[in-house]
Amino acid sequence: MAQPTTTPPRPQTGLPAAAPPPAAAQSEDSPSGGSLMVLPPTPPARRRWLAWVLALAALAGAGTLGWWQFARPPTLATIVPWRGPALEAVYATGVVEAIDSARVGTTVATRILALAADEGDRVHAGQQLAQLDDRQARQRLADAQARLDLADQELARDQALVAQAVRSQQQLQRSQQARDAAAAAVEIAARQLEEYRIISPLDGIVMKRPVQPGETVAANATLFEIAAPAPLRVAADVDERDIARIRMGARVAVRAEAFPGRAIAAQVTNIRGRGETATRTFRVEADLPPDTGLLIGMTVDVNLVVAERENALLVPPTAVRHASPQGGRPGAAHVFRLLDGRARLTPVELGASGPTAIEIRSGLDDAASLVADPPAGLEDRTAVIGAP
Repeated sequence: MAQPTTTPPRPQTGLPAAAPPPAAAQSEDSPSGGSLMVLPPTPPARRRWLAWVLALAALAGAGTLGWWQFARPPTLATIVPWRGPALEAVYATGVVEAIDSARVGTTVATRILALAADEGDRVHAGQQLAQLDDRQARQRLADAQARLDLADQELARDQALVAQAVRSQQQLQRSQQARDAAAAAVEIAARQLEEYRIISPLDGIVMKRPVQPGETVAANATLFEIAAPAPLRVAADVDERDIARIRMGARVAVRAEAFPGRAIAAQVTNIRGRGETATRTFRVEADLPPDTGLLIGMTVDVNLVVAERENALLVPPTAVRHASPQGGRPGAAHVFRLLDGRARLTPVELGASGPTAIEIRSGLDDAASLVADPPAGLEDRTAVIGAP
């Protein structure tokens, strides 16, 4: 019977000593009666040590990547200023008005008998618009006419008596004066009677009629507002801080919400010399060309051109930032230039501004590289990476 073979001891290492392998099992089927060796499995301690090494390597790689992502400077898009035309304009709100208009009223206090025109009706010069109660005026005219008839009779009789040398010339002169006064009274009464017929002074459209038949109106009350549909003008209220820059004949661009994307060209035709103290504005008028499609009473946006430059330095509006507002207006303007890998706050003077570009009057040159859209909180000398 063969003795089991023993495995010699392993040399000592820094790792824990492995347990001795079991004795080789004798195969009952082996004809020679030899023994087979079973290889020992990988020790559990070695597997744990390898897992810790891999985990530490993964953590070190993740930390390095995170540090690189959070510690490196932010990447910001940059732009370069360009040259182009710039129009500097003053903005105001205006209203479309008729150049020829009138308020038609009465000079007497009486009752309205009839109205011959309504709002929106077209009327012509000389057309009767209303009839007022004129019974008292007719009676006054009748009385004046009766006095005139009597004066005519007295004058004729005195003339006959003077011819017969019965009356003196002085008495004839008094009769003539009385007759003339009676005639003047008839003329005044007839003119007063005409005031009870309300007549249109111009061709136009009835814009407003604030009264109704049967109402009693006071003297100087307005019965109709009439306006000619053409020509038209825009009346804009310009802030007193900008009025000194407006000139007669200046170009005007008029825009109405009823016609989006369309600008109507006009010119300044009148600048009122006296402003409104309540609103601190001055009225500026600009005549409109014919066939604009604008209607009387429309509210419009008005841009009055005060300066025009053909080769202005321009940047997008997103590149400009402002300091805190002062006195109701934006604070000082600035941009961020990219110099030596840092964003440098650069004060600039602005000129004309529009939806796609803003003019830079001073503070920049054509070769400057600017942050296209500075993020909130960007400070001077912050390290950044520019991306064209």
